Amino acid sequence: MKFRLPPLDWPLAFATLGLIGIGLATVYSATSVPGAHQGLWAKQFLWFVVAVGFAWIIAAVHYRFYDSISWPLYATSLVALVAVFVIGVERLGAKRWIELGPLQFQPSEIAKLATTFVLARFFDHARLDLRKLRWWMPPVFITLIPFALVAKEPDLGTASSFPAMLVAMFFWAGMPASQLLLGLSPIFNVALFFLTGSVWWFVALFVGLLAWARPRVVVLVAMLALNGAVAVTLPKLWNHLHDYQKRRIETFLNPEQDPSGAGYQVIQSKIAIGSGGLVGKGYLKGSQKALAYLPMRHTDFIYSVVGEELGLLGSLTVVLLYGIVVFRGYRLASIARDGFASLMAVGITTALFFHIMVNMLMTIGWAPVTGVPLPFLSYGGTALIVNCIQIGLLQNVALRRREY
Repeated sequence: MKFRLPPLDWPLAFATLGLIGIGLATVYSATSVPGAHQGLWAKQFLWFVVAVGFAWIIAAVHYRFYDSISWPLYATSLVALVAVFVIGVERLGAKRWIELGPLQFQPSEIAKLATTFVLARFFDHARLDLRKLRWWMPPVFITLIPFALVAKEPDLGTASSFPAMLVAMFFWAGMPASQLLLGLSPIFNVALFFLTGSVWWFVALFVGLLAWARPRVVVLVAMLALNGAVAVTLPKLWNHLHDYQKRRIETFLNPEQDPSGAGYQVIQSKIAIGSGGLVGKGYLKGSQKALAYLPMRHTDFIYSVVGEELGLLGSLTVVLLYGIVVFRGYRLASIARDGFASLMAVGITTALFFHIMVNMLMTIGWAPVTGVPLPFLSYGGTALIVNCIQIGLLQNVALRRREY
């Protein structure tokens, strides 16, 4: 009798384990400096053991179970997000955690999973027609509620992953690219205003988009009204921002203008990564880390430690492993025969991809500092467990990819 491995997605499994292993080693290195949270790597290892157990259980239970509990789980996650403001633990000016005895967890991580399940259930509707405006609004409201609650904590980085998931699932569910870009036009409006200081760049882009999309009259009127309101409001909104809020935006665009204040984190991160060269300074030998110049080195800026100690080769190895995780996630979505499973895989993979990109771009100054941890590498029990649960859900799809 021949021994047969279960039909898991093994490249996905090995890439995930590789990232977690690098994460444990880097957390140990980042906290090896005296007085720098020594021993956190051991706690992270214990969280890893728990996370693997959760992932195994999640993969074993048929994904139709998650379809059936999607709405109750979504409602529970919203209650937990509201409870954060009442009984939440505050750290660094933000209430993001709920404490249950010795355990602390972030309801926002649970809300991401719940929202993914609900959106997958909605988009799997037999009569779905995304060419009609009435099918656009329910998923927008489903996403907007947890987005607003998480942003209020404040945790804009995690909050931004909700619309990222929504956009990817809209596209995967069959929304034409032209209509999807029209729906995203208010975001382009805001981004171009803050990047250029003018609304006219967006006007030119929007006219070209309308000529390409040729939307229906109802959609055309709605988009014109919405973008017109945004264009009128933006200059007034900028003038009413507090000085510190303006500085945050300006520092993101040019961190060197405040090297000892708001731009300090990004500047030190870029120095650490740049100083690593091709092969790095050597494991445990990072000077930016050792001299405590690099802030949040075991959480938000852990990738900077990788860049400094392991160099370009180590950094690219991490990127390659992440590339495998994302590629295999989207591949599972493309080969899954069940609509709910395929959409769930897209939502999960997009959320992971969003966190990876935002964190990595943040460390090199190409994205604002938002406190988004790097999946599988950054220290944090809740994030590691939820990330492994997401991998468990993807393996769930792999085990049952031939089912309708």
